[in-house]
Amino acid sequence: MRRGAAKRSAAWTAGWGVGALVVVIAATLLLTLIALGRRIIGQAEEIKAALDATQENTTALYDVSATNGVLESITRSLRTVRTGGGA
Repeated sequence: MRRGAAKRSAAWTAGWGVGALVVVIAATLLLTLIALGRRIIGQAEEIKAALDATQENTTALYDVSATNGVLESITRSLRTVRTGGGA
């Protein structure tokens, strides 16, 4: 009986060892995923800040269309006055 008990004890020890190894691997993977997630969040915040700055810097470009519309209206009015079509 002692031999069977020793074999069972060795099997249990090996089982616990494998179990502990699985837990260590799982914990390592989890910590790696958490670290990568935090890194991605940091990069996303940097990208958002850059996009916000870009939007702020290019807002004036949207006014170009309105300015063009006003210039076209003025040009048409001047052309009408010059050709005498307004009176």
